[in-house]
Amino acid sequence: MNINAYLERLGIDGPRQASLDFLRRLQHGHVTRIPFENLDIVGGVPLSLEADKQFDKIVSRKRGGVCYELNGLFHSLLRELGFSVSLTAATVKTEDGWFVTGSHAINMVRVDGSNYLVDVGFGGRTPRQPVPLTGEEVHDADGGSYRLRLCSDREGTVVLERREGSEWDTLYQFDPAAAKQLTDFYDVFIMTQYGEESRFNKVPVAMILTEQGRVTLHDHSLTVVQNELKTKESIRPGDFERVLADTFNIRLPSGK
Repeated sequence: MNINAYLERLGIDGPRQASLDFLRRLQHGHVTRIPFENLDIVGGVPLSLEADKQFDKIVSRKRGGVCYELNGLFHSLLRELGFSVSLTAATVKTEDGWFVTGSHAINMVRVDGSNYLVDVGFGGRTPRQPVPLTGEEVHDADGGSYRLRLCSDREGTVVLERREGSEWDTLYQFDPAAAKQLTDFYDVFIMTQYGEESRFNKVPVAMILTEQGRVTLHDHSLTVVQNELKTKESIRPGDFERVLADTFNIRLPSGK
């Protein structure tokens, strides 16, 4: 892996040390510069679990990806930089209940004597910084907060929660001790691309975090959240690729 090119993609230079402060910089750079996007899926382009192909897409061609690509490649980077990191599987909470078990890939990192959830692949609700396993509340730049809480009815399981205002919302649950390999996600990786139950093979989606908010392109609707201000506009079909380029720095090959 070309670490220098990856760090340049994240906008990071200077000393490298496997510390919590450096981990924060890496995660923040990732979620504010590399979008979550499913454009290959809806365009019929197969995804890959191979690190070299993910690197070519995300770093060399300056694209984004889904969680298996974003957290998978970030996992490889963290290992190359000397971090103690493992992948694990999370189950996402939806409005209709729990989604397919273990279908979200996340990273657990042990640094400076403590364990942290590090997720760079959860779209607009991705944390900008590591979330400690201690349950300590982490305040986000957009005014929200995150915390990990022990699940009351499943021993060994924790839930990630996000607070906006006074209410805590459950995002997903996982067992932090159940280490996985990226290849262990193969079945849900295929489901995400081709399954009827997948949420990511219906319409194009791109999401990226900003310093005080987030931007979401869903089909032909662009939503911008900046602090407490939210705006939404419709994107004409002829402007779709321009919005991808101007807002997400995504330039698809002609004909896509």
